[in-house]
This record gives sequence, structure tokens and C-alpha cells, in this order.
Amino acid sequence: MLWSIVVSVIAFGWLFHHSFWFRSEDGKELSNVDGLAIGVFPLHNDDMRLEVTWTILPFILIIWLTYVSWAPIDNMWAPLDDDEYHGSECDYASAAYTGSNNVMDSKGMVTSDCYHLIEITGQQWFWSFDCLELDESLCYTATDTLEVYGSVPVLGLKKGETYLALMESEDVTHAPWFLDLFTKEDVLQGQQTLLWLPITDSGDSMILCAEYCGDAHSVMSGVLAVHN
Repeated sequence: MLWSIVVSVIAFGWLFHHSFWFRSEDGKELSNVDGLAIGVFPLHNDDMRLEVTWTILPFILIIWLTYVSWAPIDNMWAPLDDDEYHGSECDYASAAYTGSNNVMDSKGMVTSDCYHLIEITGQQWFWSFDCLELDESLCYTATDTLEVYGSVPVLGLKKGETYLALMESEDVTHAPWFLDLFTKEDVLQGQQTLLWLPITDSGDSMILCAEYCGDAHSVMSGVLAVHN
């Protein structure tokens, strides 16, 4: 976010400065201060050092951004039963089971002792949530009424727990977008996709569809209700 603000201030500041500072006026002939001629490349304005600089610096910036984002992206799309991030499916019969006990580090990456399975199904134009055999304290479903969206499904999950959503579509491609979790993934007809849902904060947030799926795409929504 910090670098986005810095780059935006420089880029848009430069744009607006030049847009208003270098303005022509009706009826006023501007002097050819750069000595430009039609059809002739201005070699006297060429600066190889400047060309190399604005080629190399963005390249270095892209490499650096790739480096710092690699681990969080790997964490978000971690493979199943990867002990590095979310372990295996929770064993509720084990005496050692105390929940997912997920923890977020300073880089925004979440690790968990284990995870819970839920199912999400997309269809034109609503979501279906299934808690499978989870206890109601870990997962519940309900409905709510929202202005503009009408009646929408509610998925209730518990703070501090990590869930793995098994997802499919009954018709076209959809994509549940969990706004407060900053994550989304396509759901496809006839193919199961996966989405990690590490719940670290309580409160209600929207679930939207991020893939255009027909006439009522804009109102295909749900609510993620996170309780302590």
C-alpha cells in the first residue's frame, strides 16, 4: 500500500503539473524552444543515460516486488496437507485437538495447526454453503436480507480457525470474493477448486462474485459472519 501511494503521488503529480503548466492559449503562437522539426528525430534531446535508467529501475522494482510477494502468494494458495502452513484436516477425536489456532505473522502470512472442510457451490445467481459435519460452534449457515441484494445466504465461521473450501459450480464460472479476507478463486462446472479461508478477525463482511456470470451477476452475494 505504501509503495502504491508513493508511485501514484509521483505519477499523477507529474501528470497534473504538466497538464496545467504547459497549456496553450487560443491565438498565441508558441516558440519552438526544443528546435523540433516535422519528420526529424530530435537527436540533440536524446539521453542514453536517462533511457537506461528508466529501463533498469522499473525492472529492479518488479524483481523486488516479486520477491516480497512470493511467500504470501505461496501461503494463500498452499497445497493440501502442507505442514509448513496449515497442517492436515483437524482430527476431532484426538485428545490433542484444540482447534486450528491460526496465527498471522508480520508479513500477513497465516499458519495453522489444522483446518476444517466446508463446501461452497455457485449457481446463477446465488451461493450455497455447506458446513458438512462441523459443529455449529465452528460453522453455521443462515439467510439475511440486505438492501439492494435482497435475501442472501450467510456463512458463519469462527475466529482463529482455518477452513478449506471445496468449491464447484452447477452452471457457469463463478468466483466467490471474500472482501475482508482479500481472497477469491474461480468455481467451475464439473471441476473442484480449493480456497483457503484463514479467519483472523471477527465481524461481518460481504461475499461477492468476481466472474461475470449473467444478468444478475451484480447481486450474486452472501455474508461472511465471523464470531469469537
